[in-house]
Amino acid sequence: NFYTLTVYNKGAEVIRMLHTLLGAEGFRKGMDLYFARHDGQAVTCDDFIQAMQDARTRGTIPDLEQFKLWYSQAGTPTLKISQEYDSAAKEYTLTVQQSCPDTPDQKSADKKPFLLPLCIGLLDSRGQGMKLCLHDKGRSNGTLILYKEKQQFRFSGVEEKPIPSLNRNFSAPVKVVSDLGEEELAFLMAHDSDPFNRWDAGQQLGLRYLLAGIDAWQKGREYTVPALFHQAFDRLLCDEESDPAFLASALTLPSETWISQQLKVVEPEAVHVTRQSFRQQLSQQHRDVLYENYYTLGTEEPYRYSAKEAARRALRNCHLAYLLAPEAEEAIAEELLNIGKEQYQQADNMTDALAALRAVVNADRAAGDELLADFYDRWKNDSLVVDKWLILQAACTLPGTLQRVRKLMRHPAFSMKNPNKVRSLIGAFCGNQHQFHAKDGKGYAFLVDCISELDPVNPQVAARMLSPLTRWKQYDAQRQHLMKRALEQINDLPNLSRDTGEIVEKSL
Repeated sequence: NFYTLTVYNKGAEVIRMLHTLLGAEGFRKGMDLYFARHDGQAVTCDDFIQAMQDARTRGTIPDLEQFKLWYSQAGTPTLKISQEYDSAAKEYTLTVQQSCPDTPDQKSADKKPFLLPLCIGLLDSRGQGMKLCLHDKGRSNGTLILYKEKQQFRFSGVEEKPIPSLNRNFSAPVKVVSDLGEEELAFLMAHDSDPFNRWDAGQQLGLRYLLAGIDAWQKGREYTVPALFHQAFDRLLCDEESDPAFLASALTLPSETWISQQLKVVEPEAVHVTRQSFRQQLSQQHRDVLYENYYTLGTEEPYRYSAKEAARRALRNCHLAYLLAPEAEEAIAEELLNIGKEQYQQADNMTDALAALRAVVNADRAAGDELLADFYDRWKNDSLVVDKWLILQAACTLPGTLQRVRKLMRHPAFSMKNPNKVRSLIGAFCGNQHQFHAKDGKGYAFLVDCISELDPVNPQVAARMLSPLTRWKQYDAQRQHLMKRALEQINDLPNLSRDTGEIVEKSL
């Protein structure tokens, strides 16, 4: 069987919802009872939920029997949330409607509502949190309990129309669809006190603009980053109070993979070009602040590991990546390349060295080759570090990456019999959206060659390498044809393993 990360990540989030529903003390009581009853036994999810049910303080939350639906109903629930404000009555209403899409074995109409916690906050025009008083129920702690298909929550004593901060701290693994506009998302991106929602607002706003940019690119029109996003981005750059690790994440645009998942028909070139254009425009518009912050975040003290120092490095390297964002159809300025080269040469830790190397490798082929040669010479005897060296080259977004990967397959550092090397080189290249999905189909032909050699040696790894081809129906007609043909060529390989054959059969 093949288990994806979804099983483990979603499973953990389901347990975390219990912690939110029951509170830290209630959850601990449930865990204590669970171990007292079942330590050393083979137990089920039902046993676990029953322990939580029996330990909870009655009346605090609905019966947990409904919570078991998280283990029996497939799919990610969607919460459609709308808002209404009555200025005369000073009342604010949130309407939440939950649904779950069709899944292979279950129709949406047959699925029942989930029990879940929805943590919220209301922000005033200054970005300050407002008191939450549920109508007829008094003060609320900000956790709404959902258990019906449709529920309304009315808050009284709301002096002005608020901006809602929804699903704070990712309180439930759900997809939230709200009526928040661009200005409200920009406001949350700049002001929300909840780090998850502040990050998520930036991702939603960035995604909206990126999708608009992709549409413009496909129609042959230019698209510039809107002023609203520049303003919120600047607010993040100038934030000296928030955790630097959070800021590094919040400043990063949605990934090409995530952008592609929002498109009905994926065109990797449009996604890549648009995202790179956004990065370059943000770099150019905010270059002075990026420069200043980059050097302010530097330190002459020797490397030491701490959460604080790791966060500082993450934010500084995020700034470096923006400073070295490739110029559109132009060679990147030498002075900018020198910043990356200087950091690489002076780095006394692997984090900074790899960040500088990655930035330079994706900005300029010649400069990147120079540093790559030096890096390999230093670390050629450390297999795990060489894996990083392979990944950097396979993930490079510049033209000529496929030729480089083919050449590296003949390099002494690579072996088809070593799963880590296969994942580092072939796997990383197949995850390189722009290069792997080149219109000429050479990336797909390359993977067919690799599978024909790898399957007899390690069928499980070969089967996992097929993942990019299994999503062939999401792409444009030309790529669909090429990807499907690649799968058919793999299917025709003599003595194809059961592992690989199963993936190919299901995909076709």
